[in-house]
Amino acid sequence: MATILDGLGEKLVDRWLSALAVPGLLFMAAAATGAVLGQGAALDPTALRERVGRWAAEADKWSTVGQLAVVAVIVLGSVAVGTLVQTCAGGVERVWTGDWPAPARQPAKRLTSWRRARWEGIQREISGLRAAVPAARRGEETRDAIDELTARRDGIALAVPSRPTFTGDRFAATDTRLRNQYGIDLASCWTRLWLVLPEPVRAELRTSRARFGAAVNGSTWAVCYVVLGVFWWPAAVAGIAAGLVAWSRGRRAAALHAELIESTVDLHLKTLAEELGVTVAGPVPDLQVGKALNRVFRKGA
Repeated sequence: MATILDGLGEKLVDRWLSALAVPGLLFMAAAATGAVLGQGAALDPTALRERVGRWAAEADKWSTVGQLAVVAVIVLGSVAVGTLVQTCAGGVERVWTGDWPAPARQPAKRLTSWRRARWEGIQREISGLRAAVPAARRGEETRDAIDELTARRDGIALAVPSRPTFTGDRFAATDTRLRNQYGIDLASCWTRLWLVLPEPVRAELRTSRARFGAAVNGSTWAVCYVVLGVFWWPAAVAGIAAGLVAWSRGRRAAALHAELIESTVDLHLKTLAEELGVTVAGPVPDLQVGKALNRVFRKGA
């Protein structure tokens, strides 16, 4: 038991250091560098070396207790910064998923309307091509044109846009597609489905969700560095670069996680129905099975 607890403690410490202390320490170092150099001498290594040298010389005169106290303050400060940023990441995730707060509702509506207009315009082109040429008589050029338009449409959203962001629409599209296919309410279904999933599937879902969370955290840190750029411009450059990387990774991670959720329902919804005693007549659940499951989940509410 002691060995298990020791191993668990080491994992928690490693996670604590990687998630909070290290990023916080890097940000504090950047802030200290900005405070020393300012905007005028933002890339002057000589001035930085001189200031750090003086600090080191002064610290060398302190007692061991004083030096340890400074190290402890720095570590605790970095953890505090990391904790604060991680707390703010929840709000940043709402921005990613299109659940914008009340003050931003109007811009969110306009952006959603713009995305929907683009999506519907492309959909009309696809429908026009399909109506003009029956499937049996479509040549390669027409099929390629339809495929290209479909890819452009799906690049906006897989279903009619209802959120101001790609990520929000990608998650919303999963709910829409599953409702259209099986008639289920994913929000009511998911917790029950989770309980019947094999552990490898759960692990894969946790991993994909963690990837998206890491991208959100990265974008939160990027915003912090951009704000720091008001006092030291190289921080803004680093923040913009980090933000672009987080944006790219976040879009991919969100798309993968949504795809995994949809695939999980495709493969395991029948198992859930059978566990709850709902008869599945065909190889896959149909709309009637989905409605029956919804009645079970909602318990008449």
